[in-house]
Amino acid sequence: MRVHLVVVGRRTGVPLPSVVFDAARQAISRAFPVPVATVTSDEWRSATGDTALLSWSNEPEGHGLPLMCSGDGRVAGLTGHLAEPADVARLLAVPHLGETVTRTGGVFSVFRASETEVRAATGFTRACPVFHAETPDVHVIGSRALLVHLVARAAETSSSRPGIVWDLAALESMVRAGYFLSDETPFHGVGALPPAAEIGVVGGRRTVTEIPLPEARATPASKRAARAQVDELADALLAAVRPLRDTVEPVRLSLTGGRDSRLLAALLHRADIPFVTATSGHDDSPDVVLAGRVAQALGVRHSVARPKRSDDGTELVIPHPHVRGHNVLFACEGMISAYENIPGAVRFDPTPRMSGHGGEILRGGFLHNQDDLDDRAVRRRIDGLFSRNADLLTDQGRQHARTLASPWRDLDGPGALDRLYLTYRVGRWHAASRASLLRGQNPVPPFLDNLVVGTALGIDPLWRRSEALIHGVINAFAPSLRGIPLEGRPWRFTKEQRPSLWDRLRSRAAVVTTPAGKPWNWRTKPSPELTGLLRAAVIDKHGELANIVNAAEVARLPDSRMDVLWHLYTVSTMLTDAFATPDSPDLPSLRIPIPC
Repeated sequence: MRVHLVVVGRRTGVPLPSVVFDAARQAISRAFPVPVATVTSDEWRSATGDTALLSWSNEPEGHGLPLMCSGDGRVAGLTGHLAEPADVARLLAVPHLGETVTRTGGVFSVFRASETEVRAATGFTRACPVFHAETPDVHVIGSRALLVHLVARAAETSSSRPGIVWDLAALESMVRAGYFLSDETPFHGVGALPPAAEIGVVGGRRTVTEIPLPEARATPASKRAARAQVDELADALLAAVRPLRDTVEPVRLSLTGGRDSRLLAALLHRADIPFVTATSGHDDSPDVVLAGRVAQALGVRHSVARPKRSDDGTELVIPHPHVRGHNVLFACEGMISAYENIPGAVRFDPTPRMSGHGGEILRGGFLHNQDDLDDRAVRRRIDGLFSRNADLLTDQGRQHARTLASPWRDLDGPGALDRLYLTYRVGRWHAASRASLLRGQNPVPPFLDNLVVGTALGIDPLWRRSEALIHGVINAFAPSLRGIPLEGRPWRFTKEQRPSLWDRLRSRAAVVTTPAGKPWNWRTKPSPELTGLLRAAVIDKHGELANIVNAAEVARLPDSRMDVLWHLYTVSTMLTDAFATPDSPDLPSLRIPIPC
């Protein structure tokens, strides 16, 4: 993981106060959730001292680009990865970053400084986010929101260890959904730069420029046109993984029985990139069974990671929720719920890893599970995203949610759900989850690559929703997978369209599904002990939550809504003792009886 921070004064030529640097060096232990002994750093300051770029990394020496790159009188730091490392020269040379970033392969953000200006930019998905804040004296831009907040607070208070000021209104989204459906953060005054956007500071003045997203073409009207778009997406995917041909270790692919990770397996197979696969679950689960069949058909090694159980196999062993919550908060900065499975801090492993997360981009975003495409139904879906669990909020919290929903309700057509998914589900949920991976792994997500996403956005979202596009790409990459059924449900285009006889014959095996049902999920159906711990934490530590959460409604929250109880637990824990110490609490694991 690489952490970058740019600080620039609002008065040109006036050196930055020393407290800013003292605060940054002290805050990094809280904002960069890795063992301190593994961290290296670098620093650049302008000749007049009014601008600085500070960078930290826990990656081994020689992995990827240098921590700071320089050229054309500029210095830059990147998070994530470039598909072609040589493209860093172009990112240093161009006057503005915005359009160049979106036209550059890879999943990354860039922070650039010079004697006269600073600029930072996000890609189409902002899976590598850029956070920003301003005070009367400085602009602060960085890749970790807590670090940006603490440095900005230091400039305001002249304290090298300032306290955190929460954005309580913004936290209503975390309570309801478990992630941010906005550009807000938990920290007062800190915002997330939109996707495909550039922030710049020149002469002490800040500007934000958003790059228009590609306009989608009409649904292809012929087989030839459809094939051309399949080939276009296939070429973009192949370009996204081309640098992996030189990887020392095989790519580790997390494989399930579904569509998206299967597409990645077919992609790696077609690109002739060595890889191995692994699936988490019990031996008889559909994901494990079908993933094994996919791996066998492609001739790659497959392994299964089974959940940790007690010695007699009757109980599931899980971390104490406070341990789980501490890990999530430090890794993801309070921008995702402890309901999610977030890996703990480990020493950085440069082996490339992949999973199917974000694959819905190629299937229409939130359209992928939207059955009714009528404008009123789409608007109801949007309203539902912003009003889910709103019964738990105060009037202030509900009004904030309505304000966030307003601009999305004004958009016409089903394409709004496509853009909404890209902006928030990927741009906020996935970005927060990805941060936990970057601190100890080398995730390479082709579905989030700028050129892949740009290609997908140029294809009709309703055609992407039909799944005919990715079905065609999988068949082109790995014809041997045609006879292996999907987990869960058939290809959408076989249900909603009347394919030709040839199409039915070609995809007949693919529409045979393995009944999956809903397997037991310990997070939604936990033990009374775990439920009691979550409820006690939420009720006992209500505190500042009272500004946005109705205590009486929370007390009546039924066990059938365990997901939102996890969200409340996350926010409540964050508001009381988060970021005080990076050391994980020493608490015993819990045991949850496994249903017969």
